[in-house]
Amino acid sequence: MPDTDTLIQHYLEGTLTTGEAEELHELLKARPELGERLLQHLDMDAMLRATKPLVADSHSIRPALLPRRRFTFATLTSVAAMAACITLLGAWLINETLNLPPEAEEETTASVAVLTRGVNLEWDSAAVAPGTPLSPGWLKLKSGIAQIEFYQGARVLIEGPAELQLVSSGEATCTRGKLSAQVPPQAKGFRINTPKGTIVDLGTEFGLDVGAQNAEVHVFKGEVELHQPAVDMKSLKEGQAMAIAGNTAVLPANASSFASLNEIDARSAMSQRFQFEKWLAASARLNADAGLRLRFDFQDDEGSRSLRNHAVNGAQIEDGSIVGASWTTGRWPGKRALDFRNVSDRVRLNIPGETKALTLAVWVRVNGLDRAFNSLFMSERWGDRKVHWQITRDGKVRLGIAGGSGAGHVDHDTPVLFTPERFGRWTHLAVVYDPAAKEVRHYANGELLTRSALNDTTPLKIGMAELGNWNDRSTKGVAIRHLSGAMDEFALWDRALGGEEIAALAK
Repeated sequence: MPDTDTLIQHYLEGTLTTGEAEELHELLKARPELGERLLQHLDMDAMLRATKPLVADSHSIRPALLPRRRFTFATLTSVAAMAACITLLGAWLINETLNLPPEAEEETTASVAVLTRGVNLEWDSAAVAPGTPLSPGWLKLKSGIAQIEFYQGARVLIEGPAELQLVSSGEATCTRGKLSAQVPPQAKGFRINTPKGTIVDLGTEFGLDVGAQNAEVHVFKGEVELHQPAVDMKSLKEGQAMAIAGNTAVLPANASSFASLNEIDARSAMSQRFQFEKWLAASARLNADAGLRLRFDFQDDEGSRSLRNHAVNGAQIEDGSIVGASWTTGRWPGKRALDFRNVSDRVRLNIPGETKALTLAVWVRVNGLDRAFNSLFMSERWGDRKVHWQITRDGKVRLGIAGGSGAGHVDHDTPVLFTPERFGRWTHLAVVYDPAAKEVRHYANGELLTRSALNDTTPLKIGMAELGNWNDRSTKGVAIRHLSGAMDEFALWDRALGGEEIAALAK
């Protein structure tokens, strides 16, 4: 800790830290004579300031409530000197404490599991896409196979039709359908409830078939406990099966009647190939759309540093130039995407002329919202009907449109969309600037999020622009707005697409 004279000097220079202020405060209370010494220094400092003006330091930590004053011995006695100094430093400490930045409120999640994979999923409850964190509640699967991984470690495959209620990270209730579970040692004690009883897993693999009248549990590996009301607990080991109610005879387990991880692997790979081939076929039709001016499919060679514009009617828009961004895997195996990680990563392009109506669409995987604004598609610079499409730090998607002739800009925001639960998942976004309807419409995964009134319907002037970043050449320091994530398709129309057309793009 610095000596007393150094502490006083730091106070006069405005560089006193909170710790040093506390030390000086205690010294003044313990040694009254220091009050006079401090006032002598203050008086000398004030006289020097009166004879030699100094430039104020904007970075000084001295608060406004402690101005440099001229003190004299004619106005303060020793006791008053000590009291004044103690009061000044006490006020300094209070001010510093009150102005400490508050701790950021920590984000929380209610999720207990995640849907990791799915094949041909059709839901009776709200649709859930692979990669979605799952909170406690009901999953009602009409058809298909879904793989759920509980945070405690258990992996469960459910086959539609089935109804499964998630209770916690280590418990679920099945009222209908078939499921198979793998429970590693870390998830020992995982529980599945049924209308007829409860299965407690001891680190194993088992199957459960819940019908309208009865339910059966089949143990493929390890051991489970079967708990039923008013009945002693029963233990089932590998190769054994039993009806949960009614006939209590031990039966041979039948693994072939339940879906396995190998089966979902094969069916998932087949489904992905089908989706990819379907997309390739649809791409040719989409490229011929009369209103399409730009379409990057991100299927360029991995060594390429440009993105080809596939729009048949987009001859006036040249290919995009890749800067910094690297190639990665897209929505399916064989589908490519660009990864944006660094402040340098972007795709440069030019949209010349005016655009009366506009639709933008992109497949994007957001890994995090690290900045105040996270770029999707941004006109270079700002003003005179430029367009900025981005995601705010709080997860809203925003289309900002600059006014013409110096007029102010207007932001068209969605409700919060990108929460931490959505990070890392592919999401289809679209926004429509529709002067005929005098509105802006935002979509996510083909569904309308919001519409807002459009008061100024004059044409847009996009000009030079960037995907995944922003370049503002009007200032020396450019705001950092690069995207943390990936894109695997981007398209631009000079017409307003309807809801059905956008829903088709998101499939």
